[in-house]
Amino acid sequence: MTSFDDTTPPARRSFHRVWIGLALLVALAYLFGLGGDHIPRNGDELVYANIARLTAASGHWLPLQSAWDFMRNTKPPLLFWQAMVAGGWGEHWTLLRLRLPSVAYTWGITLMVALLTWKTVRGDAPAPDRATAAQQNRHALTMGAIAALVYLSFFTTYRYGRPYLTSAPETFWLFGVFFALAWSPARLLASNWKFPLIAGVAVGIGCLYKSFVMVVPVGFALALCYQTVGAQIAPWKIFRPGMVKDGVKVAVICALGLGIFGLWFALDPQPGEVWREFVVGENAGKMNNARGYFKTAFSGGSSILTILTGYFSNALFLLPLSIGCFVAAWRGWRQRRGTLLTISPAEKIMWLWLLALALVFMLPTQRSTRYLIPAMPALAIMMALYWQRIGRIWFSLTLAVCMIGLLAMGLIGYGAVRATQDPWILSPLFWVFVSSTALACGAGIVKKNWTRPVAALSAFSVLFALAWVTNPFNGELGRFKPQTNALLKGQTVQVPSNFNGHFERYEFIIPGAKIKDYFAAQPVDYADVESLLETSRYVLVQRRIGQAPCAKCRIIDERWDLRSRQDENDGFMAAFKTPETYWYAKEYLVEPPAP
Repeated sequence: MTSFDDTTPPARRSFHRVWIGLALLVALAYLFGLGGDHIPRNGDELVYANIARLTAASGHWLPLQSAWDFMRNTKPPLLFWQAMVAGGWGEHWTLLRLRLPSVAYTWGITLMVALLTWKTVRGDAPAPDRATAAQQNRHALTMGAIAALVYLSFFTTYRYGRPYLTSAPETFWLFGVFFALAWSPARLLASNWKFPLIAGVAVGIGCLYKSFVMVVPVGFALALCYQTVGAQIAPWKIFRPGMVKDGVKVAVICALGLGIFGLWFALDPQPGEVWREFVVGENAGKMNNARGYFKTAFSGGSSILTILTGYFSNALFLLPLSIGCFVAAWRGWRQRRGTLLTISPAEKIMWLWLLALALVFMLPTQRSTRYLIPAMPALAIMMALYWQRIGRIWFSLTLAVCMIGLLAMGLIGYGAVRATQDPWILSPLFWVFVSSTALACGAGIVKKNWTRPVAALSAFSVLFALAWVTNPFNGELGRFKPQTNALLKGQTVQVPSNFNGHFERYEFIIPGAKIKDYFAAQPVDYADVESLLETSRYVLVQRRIGQAPCAKCRIIDERWDLRSRQDENDGFMAAFKTPETYWYAKEYLVEPPAP
């Protein structure tokens, strides 16, 4: 076998393997602490876990069941069926089992991000010789791995790509349509029925996870793709040859997606309730506002500005870098004006998906950055494609933000040490990791050659530090003794709850107990424990460190908990002055005193 001449040093030839290895390692790190009670998540995860558990207990796929009459059909059934199957219809009801499908979806999205970046960077034009082709392929593999790292380092990916209540499924199916289109735009845009059929099925599955409304941004983005990529005509010149044919394709995709979503109405024995609760309540209600559309659009926490800045805030620790990507893209567009240079069809499709999703979700009166999550894979690809053209200042700002995040993780760890009075509650490796990573970020700001490589890993380092610092409280410290759990099986236990479905977490903490919630806006301050003990033998009471759970009661067991929805009266500075009480609390299982 003859070898071709490649003058690249061996170390440089294997550099792409290091980045691929790092991307795989970060993907596997998504499993760390996955079954714990304290991973970053949206509080509604517990609402939907309640619906899935009660529906599984009914022994039927439909209708959906819930602890609340007004909160049953809040999401399409595929989300709940996923949990019911993963949890073995209640036989294996653990957070780990419920969340594993979410991580699998996230890994699938990450693979699409990496592959499309690799293909786009490699390009379709053949290299002049084999050596150049090999170099080009290695560079493309490196950028694919970096795109994967960027996507996995977005805070929204970590927060909504792991818990049971997740955006990963609809992101997988909806982004998958544009991934396929960007992979082979000429062939798929010219397809008469195969692509529209497969895309329609994918959109339908995505809608069965999220909402029928998703056909609107998908249809809009596809129309833009057929116009600007397929016909290569400006979006506003809609009267063109082939317009009707392309319009029919988009209509077929949307109609097929709606048809698959409509199976919910056909299969549910209570279709009227689905219409009232989901279509009217959950979707049409987001178009109504007593303040008026324009007042909501330009003021308040649900303004258009929420969507305009949504892609940046979704990136969180990579926020400066995401802004730098848009700046670099804008500069590139200005440089290309008046020339024959153009961006690749794949890149154009990604920009169109980003644009369409943002424009559509400016229309409702209720706006949230979560609505933009299905396009975050496209943003990760763009950031990788513009990686070398993004100004160094944006990388340096990203490193500075990550340094602050790492210092915050160190502060939370310090609070854990002070709360438990255990200097070894966190492994020495945790402190080495936090300090060395913070130093690496500082070095990346100063040393030019380090800036981009360190920035690629810095954001996930903060997320991993967050998982690490909370992990001890997912273990023995955050649990009652086995004999306590055995004692509570079949017994009614009153538990504090300060958010819809918050009590559902105790189904995993004390499995087998009959959970009954009582409202406590600030559980650590709830005072009327004696009245709870008059109606139930067992009550869970949360208290600040050093405070007794109640005056007249007997403590059976205790565990550590991380506080949620901290009291605003404590003030932000309390996180620095008293991190042990700001972040942590003790939860006591109590019963009335012996007569």
